[in-house]
Amino acid sequence: LLDSISRLTKIHFSYNPELLGAHQKIKIATGPITILAILKEITDPEKIGYYLLDNQLIFYPMKSDTSDTKCPDENMFIVVKGIVTDRKKEEPIPFCNIAIARKALGTMSNNDGRFAIKIPVKYSNDTLRFSCLGFSPSDIPIQSAKDSSINVTLEKANYHLKTVDVVHYNPAVVLQHFFERIDKNYENEYTLYTTFYREIIEENSIYTNVSEAVVKVLKAPYSNEIKEDLVKFIKGRKSSNIEPFNNIRLKLKGGPYYITKLDVVKNNESFINPEFIQFFTYEFEKKTLLDGRETVVISFTPISNLRELLYEGFLYFDIETWALSRVEFSYTRQGIKEARRLIIEKEPQYCKAIPTNLSYKVQYKLTGNNWYLLSAHSSIEIKIYDREKRQKTRFHSISEILTTNIEKGNLEHFSRKDIFKPSEFFTEKISSYDKRFWESYNVIQPEEELEDAIKNFDNHDLIITEKQ
Repeated sequence: LLDSISRLTKIHFSYNPELLGAHQKIKIATGPITILAILKEITDPEKIGYYLLDNQLIFYPMKSDTSDTKCPDENMFIVVKGIVTDRKKEEPIPFCNIAIARKALGTMSNNDGRFAIKIPVKYSNDTLRFSCLGFSPSDIPIQSAKDSSINVTLEKANYHLKTVDVVHYNPAVVLQHFFERIDKNYENEYTLYTTFYREIIEENSIYTNVSEAVVKVLKAPYSNEIKEDLVKFIKGRKSSNIEPFNNIRLKLKGGPYYITKLDVVKNNESFINPEFIQFFTYEFEKKTLLDGRETVVISFTPISNLRELLYEGFLYFDIETWALSRVEFSYTRQGIKEARRLIIEKEPQYCKAIPTNLSYKVQYKLTGNNWYLLSAHSSIEIKIYDREKRQKTRFHSISEILTTNIEKGNLEHFSRKDIFKPSEFFTEKISSYDKRFWESYNVIQPEEELEDAIKNFDNHDLIITEKQ
């Protein structure tokens, strides 16, 4: 009904389907009728209010008369928050994985080491595991951590090598083990990921855009290279009314769609593709701990400056399963030259955009018997020269996605109209407002500097939309 009204009037609706009872069938009189009359037909004024913001009509729950009524979050979730630090150096540990042990639900610490995780009450007797590259993992009972801010300290991992335990890790052999076990190590059924996605744009070191969203990803089996992952936008918020410097605005096309392409195992990226590995040089670097598991680190670089070989970086292989558990890679110097043609779609008149750095980090997590995509991080730096005004603007774009929950079995269907397309702009999907934004969703806590920027955005219009 509301979709039909939107098509006729160009007025859009933002609402919680459960609040509105969207599953119910209703009867509306035919003939000329006002939108106000329809709203009175389908809502209870004692429970639901609505107001118009530009061309967006937002439904919201009326406040309860009972002052001690708790919100659903307080009834259904335990919140554990705090900071993760290095026990010896007493410094924050960024990007530490925080998850319920043996379950696919979690988050990670931000660049300042701070975190907050919402845990369903049914897991209140479980354990939180804190793990990070190069550190020994730490387990903390959820019951002892709830309702307080905790300081979690991790110790650097030490290796005690036996004199008789001498192993040479030949990169070619490690890669062969990896290829042989992809079907065993990675999921061969469809899975549904609930993820947190954030897109940040800095202009001359000042935040000009912060956009965040809950995104669902229907991941195709790793054994099926033809089927793509599908992305569905659920809800998001963004900053607004931030004026760009020099009247130049950087916009990223594809957002959540393209960052899921950083799943290099699923998308068979060149540096781990059997058909292309002869064009790369692989070298054993070191042995380390990742999530408490022994891991081999292998570097890779192109053997020549071919235009098609754009990347160099490091591969992390889990010794027990030979799965790729982490990858850090960036464009080579030759690749950065080629990147201008690949990533710059349109430039302002009299301006020239030059990429200066493009780097990526991808991490997988072992849950049960399979490895799943845990997080992906993209960093792009671009300089724009205005030849007419003789001005230089530096842009830094950061995109990151974090898997907070994984579902298997009878999964929801993504209709074609709901699927996020590579031609769409993520920020343009967000167009309404709701103060209770995150509710029960887990996110990456913003760094202090970013948090200050978000607080400043609160003085403008923080906007959110919900799509079901």
